[in-house]
This record gives sequence, C-alpha cells and structure tokens, in this order.
Amino acid sequence: MNFVDYLFEHIQHRDTLFLAGPTETITHRDLFWQVNALARHFGETYGPGNRILILAENSLYFTLCYLAAMKSGNIAVLVETRVAEDQLADIGALCEFTCCCVQEKFRPKLGEGWPVFSEADLASLPPTDEAWVAETDDDETAQILFTSGSTGEKKGVMLSHRHLVTNSDAILAVMRLTEADRACAVLPFTYCYGVSVLHTHLRVGGSLVLHTSIFLGTVIPEIEKYGCTGIYGVPSTYQILIHRTPFLTSALPSLRYMTCGGGYLDKKYIKTITEAFPDKDLYIYYGATEATARISILDPALIHEKIGSLGKGMPGVSLEVLGPDGRAVAPGETGEITVLGPTLMQGYFKDPEATAAKLRNGRLYTGDLATVDEDGYVYFKGRDNTVIKSAGHRITPREVEDLINTHAGVSETAVVAVPDDLMGEAAVAVVQPVRDPAGILHDEIMGLCRASLPSYKVPKAVVFAQAMPLNASDKIDLVRLRQVVAALKAGDEVQGYSVPRSGSTVEGSSTAGPARPQR
Repeated sequence: MNFVDYLFEHIQHRDTLFLAGPTETITHRDLFWQVNALARHFGETYGPGNRILILAENSLYFTLCYLAAMKSGNIAVLVETRVAEDQLADIGALCEFTCCCVQEKFRPKLGEGWPVFSEADLASLPPTDEAWVAETDDDETAQILFTSGSTGEKKGVMLSHRHLVTNSDAILAVMRLTEADRACAVLPFTYCYGVSVLHTHLRVGGSLVLHTSIFLGTVIPEIEKYGCTGIYGVPSTYQILIHRTPFLTSALPSLRYMTCGGGYLDKKYIKTITEAFPDKDLYIYYGATEATARISILDPALIHEKIGSLGKGMPGVSLEVLGPDGRAVAPGETGEITVLGPTLMQGYFKDPEATAAKLRNGRLYTGDLATVDEDGYVYFKGRDNTVIKSAGHRITPREVEDLINTHAGVSETAVVAVPDDLMGEAAVAVVQPVRDPAGILHDEIMGLCRASLPSYKVPKAVVFAQAMPLNASDKIDLVRLRQVVAALKAGDEVQGYSVPRSGSTVEGSSTAGPARPQR
C-alpha cells in the first residue's frame, strides 16, 4: 500500500480538524482532496519515481507537498530549513530534483534554474473530486531524509512505504492514540521524530496544533487553548520549558502525556517533570532516522523503577548491545547498540560504503554505547564517536555529564574533546547554568568532579555557555560546540561562552559563529 493511502485509509471523509491552529486549519476531508489535487499535478507533470525536494517549515504547505509527493509515486526528500547554501547545493547535485517545493523565505538558498513549485503555485492549483491512484510497491522508496548527524556530514536515509507503515503501526500500538488526541507539534517535520507525529495523528483521525513561534513558552497557552492531549519534545524542549517558562506550575488539564526522544533526558529532569505532573504519562523514546524514527520505548509505568533507561524495543524491533567481540554484553558491561527488525533503512542514498558500514548482517549498528540490566533494559552511555581518548584512557562524556548535571545550579552539560599537545585529547565541560555563573559555581563543579571521578576523567576546563548551540532537530550541535570551545582561552568571554580565569586554558585553532539562542 502507498503510505499516504494508508494514512487516509479510515479518515478521508471526516469533516473534523486535522490542523487545528493557531495559524492554519484544515479538515481531514479537505486535506485528502487537496493532497489528491497536488498528487495529480505531480503525477501528470513528472510521472513517478522522481525526487521532489521539500524545504519548508511546519505548515499546511509542507503537509500538502510532502504527502502529495509520496502519493503521486514520487520520493519526498526532506531537508532541514537551516541547511547551508553549499550543503543544499551538494544535496541538489546528488539528488537531481525534478521539482522543488520550497517556501518563499527559503528560496534564496536555491541555485539558479532549480524547478520550484511555490506557495503561489499551490494556491492556483485547480481542485479535484477524483482520487489520484499511483501504483507503488511496498518496498519502493517513499522518502529520503537528510540527517543532521553528529559529525556534520549529511547523509540521505532512504525509507520505503513499508518502513513508514510498520513504524507508524508500532507507535500507535504503544501510544494508544485515538481520534480524540491532539498533539502540540513542536519538532520540525523535516526530522524523523517530528514527522512521525504527523503520521500517527493523521492515521487515527487525530489533530495537530502547529507551534510556529520562536518562543517555546507559547506552547503553554496553545496547549490550554486548543486542548492538546500530548506534546513531543527532545531534551532541550523540556529543559527550556522548565527553566524559562511557567511550565511546571501550569495545570494543563487536557494534557495526558509527554514524550521525549532525540537524546538523553537527565534523571533530574525526569524527576522534576513527573513530580510536577503525577497524573500525566512521560514516554521516553530512543530512535534513529536509519530505523524509521522510533526504536525503543520506556513505558511510563516504569519511569522511576528504570529511570535513565531507553527501555526495550518497539513492537517487532529488538535491541542488542554487543561488545567488540560481537557477543551480547553482560549486565553492567558497555557495548554498541544494534537494532534488528523490519524498519531498518534501505541504505544511504548513493553511498554504498557508508551503508555497508552501518548495516551489517541484517543489523543496524547505531554507534551508540550502552549497558543493559538484568531485565534487559538498555541504558545509554554516549556515542562511540564522542568518546574522548586521553593519554591512553577512554572517557565517555555521558558519565561526566551525568555527574555535573546533579548540581542544582546546572541546567545542561556537554563534555567535548579538544586537542591537547600532551594528552592527545582533553575533556572540556561546557555548562549552561540555571542563572548567570559566578566563580563559586566553577569551583563547585571542579570540586565535584575531583571528588567523584578518577583524575584522568576530570575536565581540563569548565566553559560556561549562555545557550547551547542546537542543530535542526534541537539536539546539541556537537560539531559546532567543539569548534567554538577549541578556540577559547582562559579568561575569554566571547560569543556567549566564557572561561573563568581560575580555569585551565582551552586552546585550539578552530573558530565558529555564535550559538543559536535557546527559545
């Protein structure tokens, strides 16, 4: 079945809202017919099997172009809106787009001669009362998502119609969503976690409220005004809500659950959220674009018993943590998370070498380090490519970050490597304080590390950040963070970062622009 036909299978005649505000609204029925009109245009103009670029913010325009591209038998290529012009040029050369659905505000990013289907073109499209049918095989590529990645290199993940149907069914099985559910859509649809919210709520006849304000705090009145039952975020979403908005003191009577994925939510924030909202469920997800969004889930009933865990595999998916010898690790040992199941990507677009490195023997090798407990629950420890190699020692940043985050004055921590002439690499702790940092906070953090960690794991320096740089998925941009930190020296106060004069010198040669302010 074509994935879009699956999404509309039971709801195409419903005269109920799918987009419920605050800026745009549309019913399920009107969405169905507008998708069909655009799919007809794509099908008659281009035929099937072509690649159609979708470069737009969360909007009705994105939704129509995205769904119509796949329904017409073509391939929707999702690229995040903050993509650099040179990166977009490289993606364009690789994909050879037949059509580019690009919001006007992002049109300057495009090269000369790119075939654009604009918002004005969409508005002038004639209506239709006849469904467009494109014969697609379940295993045909439905979309390509270009990931942000932790290395800065974007890769195009190919997902089939079957992958998208299977993952959507698994999410619906564990979330128990119904037509009564309305999500506050905070995450961008160009991100696999964000667009999966669109998929699941459309499938069951639910609805979305598109949060488009640059101020995250406006989700609180949006949840209250529109009666949202769920909110989907990454760790930075909840950290900002906790520290910069009245989130914890808001009643939010309609909200029945929250979900967090796309990174590790520190235990202190899990406790803070569940204590403030004891009657609301908190779902912890682990996922990867290469496995069609969501891979594992921690059931809210186990949120305290298994605190800090990524849970177990989604329905039909198995997580196994393997050691260097390829065998499953014993409880307490650290290995790499591998994934088995029916939602593993077809591969990276036109990159067989990277595909072969990631998919081996029917498994997805995630590059994420973890341990397991006696019950088989998985606990994230960090990414293999972030492990710091210092004078023959291996430092997993997550261990140091978890310790520093226990300090009440710390909002968030990222431990990164900088070049070191003596040690090869040295660990530097970048700390976003709850309030403006004072000298005492630096000393307390270093004292905590020296008291609790072996000497080789103690950070060489503490850098204070007004805001962490975030990528398009609202995860910490580690590539950018390493660059800006490596350029700092003791006493520096530039670009939103500062190194206390009492701290060690941080030296390097790279430079980077200022961090994107947190919302």
